[in-house]
Amino acid sequence: IDADTAKNWGLVSEVYPDQDVLAEAEALAEKICVQPPQALRMTKKLMRDGTMASFDSIMEMSAALQVTLQHTEDHMEAVNAFFEKRTPEFKGK
Repeated sequence: IDADTAKNWGLVSEVYPDQDVLAEAEALAEKICVQPPQALRMTKKLMRDGTMASFDSIMEMSAALQVTLQHTEDHMEAVNAFFEKRTPEFKGK
């Protein structure tokens, strides 16, 4: 299928002209890189483990990971930064 069809079917969220793909990928990578490392690790684990799990299992895993992440310093930093209207400074803790 072509890119526009994939987008219409919901298989991809964005479609870019060939000349813009690298710049858009780099922009996305920059957004990902500033996120809390532990949350990224756990999200990756959930996505990887979820490929072979039922929907209910995925929801249980997701809830367990959320509880774990809520007890991290980075979570508190995110909450404080949100209320203080500033950019969070994550430390991976």
